Amino acid sequence: MNQTEQQTIRLTSEIAVEPIQQMGGDHMIVAAARVSTSGPEALEYADEARRDEGAGLINYLLKHRHGTPFEHAAMTFFCHAPLFVWREWHRHRVGFSYNEESGRYKQLEPVFWVPRRERLMVVPPKHKPARPVYLPLEDDAAYEALIERSRHVYQTCYDAYLADIEAGFALEVARRSLPLAIYSSCWVTCNPRSLMHFLSLRTHDTEAAFVSYPQAEIEEAARLLERIFAAGWPLAYQAFVKNGRIAP
Repeated sequence: MNQTEQQTIRLTSEIAVEPIQQMGGDHMIVAAARVSTSGPEALEYADEARRDEGAGLINYLLKHRHGTPFEHAAMTFFCHAPLFVWREWHRHRVGFSYNEESGRYKQLEPVFWVPRRERLMVVPPKHKPARPVYLPLEDDAAYEALIERSRHVYQTCYDAYLADIEAGFALEVARRSLPLAIYSSCWVTCNPRSLMHFLSLRTHDTEAAFVSYPQAEIEEAARLLERIFAAGWPLAYQAFVKNGRIAP
C-alpha cells in the first residue's frame, strides 16, 4: 500500500502496564538491611521462606526512612501510553531505567488517546493549577464533539506524517507533525524505593501524608504499578501505606 494512502487511526483511552519480570522480594530487603549488623550471617535472610519474619524490620525501615535496603530488588514492565504520559514519567530518573520506542527509527502506529467519557475534565470556577480538581462533563453532545474534533485532528496529522515519509523525509523530521496524544511503548525497570517515590507523587490519596494531585492518565499507570508492587512485595507495600505513602 502506498504510504500516502490514508490509514485509519485508532482512538483509545487505555493505558497498558504489563509485568515482565521480578528480582527479589521482601526477603531481599530484609537481607540487605541485616548485613549492617549481621555481616555474612545476613545470607540466611536471603530466603523467601523467611519473608514474614521481616515485617517489623521493613516497617521500621520505612518509618525511619532507611531507604537503601529497598534498592536490592527490581521489577520490569512493558508499558503503552501516550507521549504526554511519558513526558511526566521520564521525570522519574533515580532508580528508573527506560528504553522507549523510537520515532527516529520506526514508523509510529496510528494510535491516539482520547479521554474516557467519565473522566473529570471541566475546569471549575475557582481552579487551582497546583491542586487541580475537575468537574464531570454533563453534556453528551459536547463529549461527542470533542471526540470528533480529536479524530479529525489526529487523522490530519497522521496523513501529513505519512506524506512526509512518502516524500523521502527522514522519520525524525516527519514526526514533527504528530501530537502528544500518539502512543509509545517503553520498557521500564525500577526498584521498590524508586517505585514508592513514583507512587507518592503520581497517585491521589487523601490519607497520604503529602497529598498529590497527578493527571488522571499517569495515575492510571501508577495504580497498575501499585497492584504489582503490592503482590510482589506485600510487606513493603503494607508499610508504605501505613507510613503515609512516603518513600524512604
